[in-house]
This record gives sequence, structure tokens and C-alpha cells, in this order.
Amino acid sequence: MQRLSDLGWPEGRKVAIEYRWAEASNKRAAEIATEFVRKKVDIIVTAGAGPVIAAKQATLDIPIVFAISTDPVGTGLVASLARPGGNVTGLSIKGPI
Repeated sequence: MQRLSDLGWPEGRKVAIEYRWAEASNKRAAEIATEFVRKKVDIIVTAGAGPVIAAKQATLDIPIVFAISTDPVGTGLVASLARPGGNVTGLSIKGPI
């Protein structure tokens, strides 16, 4: 929040951040995604395949950024690492198998 403020985006004046927790429930993640679409948020930021899939199923228009995914191509979150396509992008970690 401090960095956003430093960049001229103070919370409450220029940006509003809505926090939600799905508590490892895909059903709850879908409810949250639907709520965000209804609220017409500008961006959805999340982590884990379940919440990202729920957000992707809820909207094709709102940008979705995932904090981390081990295999976004394999789970169908993005078309490829080089060109994610659609409205979903984020960080991927590849490690030794």
C-alpha cells in the first residue's frame, strides 16, 4: 500500500482494494469472482489454480493476474507462457521434477 501511495495512488482516494478469502473452497472462489464481476472491478488478483479458474469462468473482460502458478499452461489458465492470450496472466515457477 505504501508503494502505491508513493506512486500517486493512495488507497481510498485513487484506488480501492477489495480483499476476499476463499478459504480453499472452489465454490467460495466462484462466489467471490461473481461478486467482483458484478461490482465491475478493474482487475482481479489471486493465487492458486482454483481461484484463477473461477475468475476466468466468471469473466472474459476483467484482467486476471495470478500471483503464482506451477503449471498455468497445463491447467488451462493461459495458452502459453510467452503469449498467455485472453484476460489471464501472472507468474509461473518451474522447478526440477
